[in-house]
Amino acid sequence: MSFLHEEYGADLEIYRKPLSTEVVADCDNPQAHKVLIACGFVEKVLHPYYVWHQLPEGLSEEEQKHRAPRAVCLLRAQDFDANIVEDLISEEAVASALDEVRRHRISGTAMSSSPTNGATRDLAQPDLTTSAVTPGPSSPTRHCR
Repeated sequence: MSFLHEEYGADLEIYRKPLSTEVVADCDNPQAHKVLIACGFVEKVLHPYYVWHQLPEGLSEEEQKHRAPRAVCLLRAQDFDANIVEDLISEEAVASALDEVRRHRISGTAMSSSPTNGATRDLAQPDLTTSAVTPGPSSPTRHCR
């Protein structure tokens, strides 16, 4: 069993399993696993080596196109190299996820005192003002930025 994220050199790939309607997300980063679970993916394990995530069976096409791009956008906001196949992209879902990221960053921009030296630091991450979806470099996938 091989994973596309390893083949393409990315942190995460979300795609449809060939000859199936299953939506698969593969990666090997524990932080990414947390985001995938929060976006409705279910962890699958084939002991002892393989861990991946799938969207639950029976979801509508619309729901798949909501959850998968949301996961990619949230992961890209955390600087993961996350790819998604074009047929899972919904421009509305991408726009909604980007709004979610922006709202989180705005609410996270509060200044925090450092307990060690009393200095303040900005907790916000970089702004996401670029286009929401751009072509991926090495595969027929697209990136959410």
